[in-house]
Amino acid sequence: MADSDTNNIGNNNDEELQNLSRAECMRILGLPEDADDEAVKFRYGALLRQYKKKVDEYGSTYEDLAYYRKITAAYDTVFGFTHDFADDNPTSPIPFKIRKRFGKFATWFEQYRLVVMLGAVIILLAVVFIVQNVNRDKTDMKLKFVGAYMQSLDVNLTKQLDEKSEVFDNAQITFFTVTTETNMLDAQARAAAESFLGQLMADGQLDVVLIDKESYEVYVRQYAFMALDEIYQKYCETHSDSYLLEIYEYDSFLDDEGMIVVPQGIYGIDVSSTKFFEDTGLVWLYNSEKGQEKTMIFCIARRSNNVEKSAEFLDELLNYGK
Repeated sequence: MADSDTNNIGNNNDEELQNLSRAECMRILGLPEDADDEAVKFRYGALLRQYKKKVDEYGSTYEDLAYYRKITAAYDTVFGFTHDFADDNPTSPIPFKIRKRFGKFATWFEQYRLVVMLGAVIILLAVVFIVQNVNRDKTDMKLKFVGAYMQSLDVNLTKQLDEKSEVFDNAQITFFTVTTETNMLDAQARAAAESFLGQLMADGQLDVVLIDKESYEVYVRQYAFMALDEIYQKYCETHSDSYLLEIYEYDSFLDDEGMIVVPQGIYGIDVSSTKFFEDTGLVWLYNSEKGQEKTMIFCIARRSNNVEKSAEFLDELLNYGK
């Protein structure tokens, strides 16, 4: 190709490339008009490699792009091809169709970026909510220790009890620790007490409550527990040693207007002697020096949705290791 032709290639616009004659194509490619197809392919390949080498070394200019378009238009015309000259980076290893689609997406994203980000946040929150509910559905026992108990910090009590029990496999275990040193006028202690009462009064938030005697006296008055008369009666029918059980009966509690607030019944069964919690991460905090006994009373939350399994757990506690 003549130097003057090469220097002027960048000045031609795309409209001039639409109806090239064979003679013009050969002139652009620097070939004689009677050159065969193999010569055209060889020449175009050589020019394209030169173009790519220059662009890789020095970067692309508008003149370079115009040059590429012109030699490609000549080549395409000879062979009857159609080329999309909207590609501004013909040497990219990524196909132009993919880059074109990505460019459209980038433009769209820039325009609706805030909407997309808000949507992404909503989707993320939805996923978290779904995961939490799925995990919650897997929980087969919601157990709370209330009173002079705490969980050892270096032992996974939940895992221990899951492995030990034949009744549940995935318990949710929480604590509301109250000792002789706890001041219920303290804001933190009062908030914990209100949170526990809220759990007791909400549907399905708790199943079994294992509570010491001092705390039991407080919460049984609030009708927080389910009457265990039927469960106790069934236990007596199937266990000959049921007479040894210590039960916590409660007489009817009346309000100031004489209305029954808490019906008469059995609301707790003593499980203090159970061996189920031996060699686990459960820590007893009773203070015998201050007259506090080692007590654990089994209660079922009045709003529990898992009464049958809770009753099975009571049987397990009373007979574990026998």
